[in-house]
Amino acid sequence: MTRKTQCCAMLLTAGVVSLTAMLSRPTATCAFTLTGESLSLDQRDVRVFDNFTDAVANDNTFPHPNFPGATGAPLAIWKAHAEWGSLPRGGNGLGDGLADNPVLGSGGANFDNTWQGLADGVGGVNDNVHSAFPSLGGALIALVQTPASDGWKIVYNDDFVWDDGPGAPVAGALDLQGVATHEVGLVLGLGNSTVAGATMSGALSGGGTSARSLAADDIAGLAAIYGSASAAKPVISALSGPLDTGTTLTLTGAHFAPAGNEVWFTQQGGGGTPAKVTGVPSAAGGTQLVVTIPADADAGEVLVKVPGSSGAALSNAFPIDIDAAPGAFALTGPGLGGAAGVPQLTGAGPLTPGGAPFTLFVQLAAPGAAGMLFVSGSEANLPFKGGVFDPAPVALALPVLADGAGKVVLAAAIPAGPFSGLSLVLQGWFADGAAVQGAAATNGLRLVIE
Repeated sequence: MTRKTQCCAMLLTAGVVSLTAMLSRPTATCAFTLTGESLSLDQRDVRVFDNFTDAVANDNTFPHPNFPGATGAPLAIWKAHAEWGSLPRGGNGLGDGLADNPVLGSGGANFDNTWQGLADGVGGVNDNVHSAFPSLGGALIALVQTPASDGWKIVYNDDFVWDDGPGAPVAGALDLQGVATHEVGLVLGLGNSTVAGATMSGALSGGGTSARSLAADDIAGLAAIYGSASAAKPVISALSGPLDTGTTLTLTGAHFAPAGNEVWFTQQGGGGTPAKVTGVPSAAGGTQLVVTIPADADAGEVLVKVPGSSGAALSNAFPIDIDAAPGAFALTGPGLGGAAGVPQLTGAGPLTPGGAPFTLFVQLAAPGAAGMLFVSGSEANLPFKGGVFDPAPVALALPVLADGAGKVVLAAAIPAGPFSGLSLVLQGWFADGAAVQGAAATNGLRLVIE
């Protein structure tokens, strides 16, 4: 086994997150630095062992359509990997709770990870697993065990308080998503940057939230390692069909090979290896693939690999909610930030006419704020209050009230009737004195009825 070193120690000094890199002879290129590391296609998997002990490390229990099947610390870490991805997450980039990071998926390079869910232990030094570790000692916050080219391990000092977001961390806590985004950069082959505000900067602010969003210097460094995203790189733009194991899935996109495509899924059981369908031909001029979802596929991500060994042969990672309840929840327009961040509207449960109730969730509204949940059969994207009003013409307006944590949980049901195949567009608006014109808005949410 290749000898592993603790290549980067993250230290906390004088209330500022200070990153002290102990990397072997990094190569300076402009402001970013390179360690000489890079990840081949067989090292793109990532898992999390969720042994974080802080209550705020796993208090985000609301689902998110762009990250199906994950909540809490795993969701925050998954978002960190998604930020380095080649394209905006799920085609819209929605998912972060901070107004200064409106798009998740800013890497723009020939690099994408494959999310492989929860690990059943901390794993070895080559197993590509994130985990907490008690009593790392001193001011050490987190470290990466390298070299990464044959596998890596990231550990977080559980003596500190970790907050899973999606808003800014509570007082005295560190932002898990932001710190993880920096640590992932180290795995990818980047050292510390001298550009203030960059994810790979040696000093972070806001408990680490500033590292959530890649700066131009981070993007340039990633391109120096993996190359800017090739014009021929395969792209997934949409999925269609029942998202259940054993059913037929159609992937729509671009640059699929005429033959020999592989479709990678998150595998059940967290083993670290994607569930793969191989030898898939494309149709419609390389813009469609039709596969049967394998029995061992799980909610998470799907990617397409065309023949080749470079990063340009692997597509973006596209969210897929396998074996979910009937119907679908899809994100539409962006929200408008307020005091706590950008309010998020998500949902879970069956969308079946006359069926069981489903649940709508709002988080990051101002604590105790009054608001309205607007419902329409269409999406208008009208300018309003400094943001975008999604559901118009309005068919229904429901008054809602955020609790002391800025959350709303609302049960609803699709009435019996001929509604199959129809969709509804929802958006919440809340009073917020810190917002541009006194109002903050959630993202739009489309409900597609079974």
